[in-house]
Amino acid sequence: MANNQDLMEAGRTAGAYGVRGWVRVVPHARDGEFLFEVDTWWLLPYPRKPGVTPKRLDVKELKAHGKEFIAKFEGVDQKEAADALKGSLLVDRNDLPELEEGDYYDDDLLGLTVINQEGVVLGKVCGVADNGAQDLLEVQPEDEKAMSFYIPMVENYVIEIDFEEECVKVDWSADWN
Repeated sequence: MANNQDLMEAGRTAGAYGVRGWVRVVPHARDGEFLFEVDTWWLLPYPRKPGVTPKRLDVKELKAHGKEFIAKFEGVDQKEAADALKGSLLVDRNDLPELEEGDYYDDDLLGLTVINQEGVVLGKVCGVADNGAQDLLEVQPEDEKAMSFYIPMVENYVIEIDFEEECVKVDWSADWN
């Protein structure tokens, strides 16, 4: 089994496609093409329960289907078995293609501190979402009771992502939350 620390969420499964065991796959990234490079995926089933370990899924075939994909897994040949595979889809980082200089995976942003131009800490990155127009940084303020908020990942707002300093520098006012 892959080391759980090396697994990163790549999307989710969304039930059966047809009656022959195909499974609908919704990638998190707008460009989920990297999934074609990975033969072994891991499923963390819904509903989440403490202590549940991801289940290995061996990919037999993967096809693009609109903005999503459909996948055929080893040993899944019927609709009922495909419907049972609903959950978070994980991949081993070690199986992913090498990134070009300056590129990163969304998971690399998780936990980075978000700081505005005035030096105010706005919180930590707790997720990356896609609103159809651009990616959004989900930021959880230091006050855990405060609601998270989103910052569009465009040049006007995200000034720099500094992995060495473990921070994201933004042009965002603290009172815009």
